[in-house]
Amino acid sequence: MKFAVIVILIAVGGILFFGAPFSQQPNLAMHYNSPEPILPMTFAHLDHVATPCIKCHHNYVDDTGMETCMGCHVSNMDVWPLLEEQFHDLCRDCHVEKLIAGEEAGPTRVCIDCHLEDAFP
Repeated sequence: MKFAVIVILIAVGGILFFGAPFSQQPNLAMHYNSPEPILPMTFAHLDHVATPCIKCHHNYVDDTGMETCMGCHVSNMDVWPLLEEQFHDLCRDCHVEKLIAGEEAGPTRVCIDCHLEDAFP
């Protein structure tokens, strides 16, 4: 009986400290006119003003287009299969590098921090 009470107390403490594990779950859907269901994504340009645009906007250098990131990365069938890998490598890895360097960093592992609806992905 004591063991069950301890397990319950630890679970409740974990939920209070970390939040409910299923409280906010992003939904797979046809976001950004994707050919298959994907998670929504959010990106706040104002949070990234210290980052040179060219670090993310390769299309400014290689002249591959001027549309939104998602406009190309979802509609271009050569790029589409790499969507998750490319954005995780670019966005999450940049945040991890900043965190390791002791700089202010964005989210690194909490999926819901990035996978929210955004009018301008």
